Amino acid sequence: MISRSILASIASLAFCGAGLAASAQAPKDPLWNSYHLAQLPTEIQRVVASRCPAGPIAGHYFATYAPSTIVLHFEYLGCRNGVAAVCRDGQCLRQVYRDVGGHYRLERSFFAAAYQ
Repeated sequence: MISRSILASIASLAFCGAGLAASAQAPKDPLWNSYHLAQLPTEIQRVVASRCPAGPIAGHYFATYAPSTIVLHFEYLGCRNGVAAVCRDGQCLRQVYRDVGGHYRLERSFFAAAYQ
């Protein structure tokens, strides 16, 4: 009777270990997905969506945050039907949005060296 409970415990641990190993290999936050855009304020989401009518997707560092400021890094923007990066000569579009009275407004656009 004791040996059955020991075998059941060992089997249970083996199944748990296999499940943990499988979950560790699955990406928890895929590099390119629309979730990165869903966290942005609505007014910024609309601007980004206008660049990708087929549906935008974004990389991890598409948007960076500072107090009352959001910076968009367009080398990390993609469209479901192709690349949407706005780059030229190794530089990509950046847009800085600032919170003004509860709404984010475009403060400036410029080209900066693309991150590799």
